[in-house]
Amino acid sequence: MVGSVPRLLAVAGTASAAVLDLPVSIKGSYSSVKLDIGTPPKEHHLLFDTGSTTVWTVSTDCTEESCPYGNSQEYKQQYYNASASSTTDDLHVPGAIPYLGGDVKGEIYEDVFSVPGSSMKWNQTFLAANQSSWRWITADGFLGLGFSAVAEPNTTTLVETLLWDDKLSEPRFGLFWGTNLNSKGPQDGVLSIGGSHEDKYVDGKVVYAPIQKNDDIYSLWRVALKGINILVADDPTNKNSTVETHVGSYPTTHLAPNTFPSANVTWPTYGQDYAVFDTGAGGLSVPDDSIAAMYYNLGWDYQKLLSGEQRFTCEAMNSSWAVSLILGPEDQENIVVSMRGDEFLRPGSQCQPPFNPSGRDSFALVGTTFLQRFYTVWDFGADRVAEYKPRIGFGKLKKEFDYLHQS
Repeated sequence: MVGSVPRLLAVAGTASAAVLDLPVSIKGSYSSVKLDIGTPPKEHHLLFDTGSTTVWTVSTDCTEESCPYGNSQEYKQQYYNASASSTTDDLHVPGAIPYLGGDVKGEIYEDVFSVPGSSMKWNQTFLAANQSSWRWITADGFLGLGFSAVAEPNTTTLVETLLWDDKLSEPRFGLFWGTNLNSKGPQDGVLSIGGSHEDKYVDGKVVYAPIQKNDDIYSLWRVALKGINILVADDPTNKNSTVETHVGSYPTTHLAPNTFPSANVTWPTYGQDYAVFDTGAGGLSVPDDSIAAMYYNLGWDYQKLLSGEQRFTCEAMNSSWAVSLILGPEDQENIVVSMRGDEFLRPGSQCQPPFNPSGRDSFALVGTTFLQRFYTVWDFGADRVAEYKPRIGFGKLKKEFDYLHQS
């Protein structure tokens, strides 16, 4: 459903075009940023999610039954209290957001949002949830970073609210997850709204893939998927045999589906498949019709992995192999982003199989495990919907900003 442009409230101290650099906070397996809501302002942690659109936060209308919460020792949620804010506006519109991992329901409000420690203020529509099945998240809600065309009624995304009101320096946001992906210790990740900092973080150039429309609208950060490549070094048993992480375009060996050579194989889809890049998802989920062959080329039997007859060991997560996504429309140059086997192992994480089935033959879901290996730029291409030319960019991290190179 297409969301409408929100009615703006009068807010003093509105800033001119800006770049909002929001520190990334990682608690458990969830990444969030802090924003203030209401007058007087109350700080809320919102999980940033390119796989959804409408902003939501739990509200004081929650009960223990409607919003069960079981992680209070690690994070205590801040509930939005409409009656305590002098700038709240109840739009009297119900909303419900279904997700793959849960769902929320509530009422649509508009209130003043601001950045802690900054004079930047604006009016933002959002859902104040009185029901939530997100039991374990270490945040108060979600910051949707998709497109407003599929937002809840009477809401727009936070980025597009600012963009359409000419409050941003550029029609984009950039994301650096940080050199420390654990909950403990100092963190230096940044979500930059209204600009990006590739000059600081990227080793070389950012490469871009254009976003696809779905049903004639831009909805999520969705890219045509030309194929998936598995590359294995000539001698995987040699510890010095290493394949390189790649961002850019390089030639691959195209073979017919359902063939299983041992070293360098691409399963082409000829642009018929697509990948959604989702900061709210966990790992790398690949089309169902590719996963068995991908594991086969790494020396594993997918059915035996499922049954427990085989176990994917930590030793298998090594630098002798890489998986690459080949992106872009069929009539354009390949955009290739790759990830080595050892890069699937985050510090302190358990050894899990590197990819899962997406549940469909034509669809890949690319989550944090993959995205954290890059500096990513999410570019609308223009500040008005009719002129959008959205694209997503990937840049190889400089060594000093790569968490795998930190002591």
